[in-house]
Amino acid sequence: MKKVLEYRKKLLLRDNSKLLSLFILFIGPCFTSFSQINSGIANFVSNGGFEDSFNCTSLMPKFWRGIDSLNSNGGYYCSACSNIGNVPLNLFTYQLPKKGLSYLMNGFLCVPPACADNFNRGYLRNRLKSNLQAGKTYCVKFYVNISNNSTYGMDGFAAYFCDNSIDTITQSNIPLTYLNPQVQNPNGNIITDTLNWSLVTGTFVASGIEKFLLIGNFKSDAATNKININPTSTLGIGTDVCVDQVSCIDVDLPAYAGPDTYVVSGGSVYIGRERDVGIDEACTWYKLPNTAVSIDTAAGIWVSPTATSTYMVVQEVCGNIKRDTVVVSLSGVGISEMEAIQNNIQLYPNPASDFIQLQYSLDLSEPFTDFYIFNNLGLLIRKEEISFKNKKVNVPIFGLDNGVYFLELKNSSGQTLKKRFVVAR
Repeated sequence: MKKVLEYRKKLLLRDNSKLLSLFILFIGPCFTSFSQINSGIANFVSNGGFEDSFNCTSLMPKFWRGIDSLNSNGGYYCSACSNIGNVPLNLFTYQLPKKGLSYLMNGFLCVPPACADNFNRGYLRNRLKSNLQAGKTYCVKFYVNISNNSTYGMDGFAAYFCDNSIDTITQSNIPLTYLNPQVQNPNGNIITDTLNWSLVTGTFVASGIEKFLLIGNFKSDAATNKININPTSTLGIGTDVCVDQVSCIDVDLPAYAGPDTYVVSGGSVYIGRERDVGIDEACTWYKLPNTAVSIDTAAGIWVSPTATSTYMVVQEVCGNIKRDTVVVSLSGVGISEMEAIQNNIQLYPNPASDFIQLQYSLDLSEPFTDFYIFNNLGLLIRKEEISFKNKKVNVPIFGLDNGVYFLELKNSSGQTLKKRFVVAR
């Protein structure tokens, strides 16, 4: 028992220096196009999976510390990284990461006399990749797991976003009850699971000053709802918590499949965003026209098409769903011609009532032979052969309800271009 108490003390005292939618789908807030968006920052949390640990030579992951890097508890770094090697078994628990090789652990509750009055809490501090933007709503997620040595499960899990004023906190190892975290685990939702990872999530509107993130228990000991999960333990009231997969993502972040590109036969090409915690889980990929079976879940993927193909990413951030598409041609020559035609072809009137006319002025190496009309949910509602005369053609739209639609033209090589139009009568 004495050894376990000393392990808990080490955890709390550990020095930080060692530690379109479908076919450019939807309009308004859900409309995205390649020319309008930049992939930008998706997850604002730096090293949200704790995988980057200074080339596996540091006892703390990059961008994570305590509130005061010299005098506060910045956590116990757990990693299967060869130079650290305390995953899955360490002094406090037997636990695999939620994903990857690593996670951070800290003391979220330790009621005196099991711990000192002035050193009984730990907080994980992260320097965000960039300040959050004022007025934007952000989706925050992180996963927690109760360590095996804990005597209690509890409900005190929260995320607090702040500016440099955090540097003025001198007593950083006690309950910081005067801080108001923007995202909290619901009061009374006591987490007791020592095997599986439990999600803590919520949204908040940023003020624009948010530069840092703190994760911890901001409740007083008395206000922290708890339940004994280790009745045989006589160590006192304490909860050590594993934390993994931390993310903060703009809920209105455009889906990003990347610009139309090409690949040589037998080769591969990367499409989508750079992979990162949170956004990877938010993105599901499909190879059109099959939207029933996904091909991958990640922010970006490698593809090796055997013919010109269209891929769609469906992104869900705290219930907000966005889509975007990318065309991967089988040769560089084809994509250049199609880009030129995309910019040259005209569709009018728009909005339309009875028909739309397509017209172009370029000389095409291959004529368009088919057209497809999709509604704003991506459902195919009309398919017909098409024949341009004098580089013009009328497409009837009788019977279509008022709304937004997407027209796809396809040539004999399978290359496609897409245009959006509106029916309004």
